[in-house]
Amino acid sequence: MELGRDSDTGGQIKYVVELARALATMPGVYRVDLFTRQVSSPEVDWSYGEPTEMLSTGSDDADGAGLGESSGAYIVRIPFGPRDKYLPKELLWPHVQEFVDRALGHILNMSKALGEEIGGGQPVWPYVIHGHYADAGDAAALLSGALNVPMVLTGHSLGRNKLEQLLKQGRQSKEDINSTYRIMRRIEAEELSLDTAELVITSTKHEIEEQ
Repeated sequence: MELGRDSDTGGQIKYVVELARALATMPGVYRVDLFTRQVSSPEVDWSYGEPTEMLSTGSDDADGAGLGESSGAYIVRIPFGPRDKYLPKELLWPHVQEFVDRALGHILNMSKALGEEIGGGQPVWPYVIHGHYADAGDAAALLSGALNVPMVLTGHSLGRNKLEQLLKQGRQSKEDINSTYRIMRRIEAEELSLDTAELVITSTKHEIEEQ
């Protein structure tokens, strides 16, 4: 299961979507769910309001032979926060717990459905939860604890580094930076994510050497 955001830049969206597709083709992987926020608003494309979007069948076979109807990679859009309004990532923090609760509901339902398909009637639980960015990492850590499932984190960037860079520029006080970017809440979430993660994936040399 992947947790990411539709609201990031195009390259980052493509990265997470392609990762979900690739994981779904791996031997032993039956289904990958990429969770993000559902938004029905004229501010964003209509597809953001679709609750589920299939990305791949999870098989190289054209007809997906031998796989059940729930296999493959999917974007699952979870409604949380105001449903008719796009929110920048800095304003999503108060709604993270609502996302986690609704995501748990989806996971419970899907575990039963997968149990009927491939589990001999026994629920099939996620093998791993992968969080991208600070807010999704926060949610992934909470889901990991609730489900007792290992967590992987790809941070992409860290709030402590951003805070340090902004302070060096000297244009804003720490209080102003926190007000604009909710930077202390972000740092808190990242530290929880890093403490919880069994594995941390870095994407650049800068992350490895500086972060």
